[in-house]
Amino acid sequence: MFLLSFAVYVTAYFGLLTAGFFLLTYFEKRDKIIDPMAKRFPFVSFIVPVFNEQEAIRGTVNSLINVEYPKGKFEIIAVDDGSTDNTHNVLKKLKSKIVRVFTKENGGCPAALNFGIKKARGELIARFDADTILSRDSLKKMIGYFDNPKVMAVTSSLNVNNNKGFLQGIQWAEYLFGIVLRKIFDLNDSIHVIPGPLSIYRAEFFRKYGGFDEKNITEDTEMAMRIQNCCYKIKNSISASVYTNVPVTFGSLLKQRIRWYTGFLHNSLNYRHLYDMKRKTNLSTFILPLAVTSVFLAFFSFFVMMYYHIGALKDQIIRISVAGFSIHEWLSNINYKTITELLVNYATSGYIFFVILGILLILLFFSISKHYSGEKRGISIAVVLYFLFYLFFFLLWWSIALFYFITGKEQTWGRRKYKRAEMVA
Repeated sequence: MFLLSFAVYVTAYFGLLTAGFFLLTYFEKRDKIIDPMAKRFPFVSFIVPVFNEQEAIRGTVNSLINVEYPKGKFEIIAVDDGSTDNTHNVLKKLKSKIVRVFTKENGGCPAALNFGIKKARGELIARFDADTILSRDSLKKMIGYFDNPKVMAVTSSLNVNNNKGFLQGIQWAEYLFGIVLRKIFDLNDSIHVIPGPLSIYRAEFFRKYGGFDEKNITEDTEMAMRIQNCCYKIKNSISASVYTNVPVTFGSLLKQRIRWYTGFLHNSLNYRHLYDMKRKTNLSTFILPLAVTSVFLAFFSFFVMMYYHIGALKDQIIRISVAGFSIHEWLSNINYKTITELLVNYATSGYIFFVILGILLILLFFSISKHYSGEKRGISIAVVLYFLFYLFFFLLWWSIALFYFITGKEQTWGRRKYKRAEMVA
């Protein structure tokens, strides 16, 4: 019983401390959430790495063509990374003065991005995923941040496009929750992942510090940590919305998350000096330690809960057996009164307060994200699914990712394979 109480109170303390820090950041710096107005509109090169996206690529390119931005001030570079479907033929039909199409052998997403960067003419490089739709005003909302010469990258607000279905609903809620967290990380100069659907970089950073790491399975995490390591800033536009397609099958979702989490572990190892508290930054003293500690506490609390409840169930079965009752007879005696007593016991326990408080805090973060991102779709069902199932998915993804990390199992993007020896410097 002591172990259960210890797990609950430690997790609750950690969760409330984290939520309090995030809320204080939000209320203290609310005036900085609004995107700054752009003073000028530099030339932007959209780089779109494409691998087997024959169904989605037309809508993606069309959304970029119709972006609200001065004519003649942007270009679209689509890089077909050795697709084996009809992607190249679709791209050829989209080719124009604005849309430039290139084909190369399959080398993975980072290699396709670097290929496009070499062809780009822009002062700013916008990395854009091939299965994503851009809101027309998003680019304008992001450009103003580059008036600060210390800003080397700006991220957008990620929303789920294909939100119909059980798995998609959970991801939709997850992405929505992440919108406000990414902005809070920005307000603390602590963004450590630059998501692929839409992120904008200064071209000069690539010229000075090199392109994307072609041996890295999460080149967006590596690039974010590299920018942080060089003491530049990464900003976020919470209202610059893009809508991306998320995995629709459990297998594809599992593969994606294993890649994300394994990549985070490899890059954390490579940039472990970012965890040095002597740097005296919010990233090193709070945000990165928070990322690691949250995973550890999730596992610890889950296994303690399982151990306690399984043990309690075992003791109950033993008592029933000693008393001469069968399981069938015990189940047949369950009625409204026994169920009510069970619910009352849980509702009056010391732990239920933390559960309710945690749910209210998460709902608050959801409402903030929904307000600033302009998401108009109802999310009630998705939020319920998130509360019920996300922790189990989260633990599963991390369990397998840790196994991959320890064993050095290969990861892939397209047909490109990445081995541990390649990913660890």
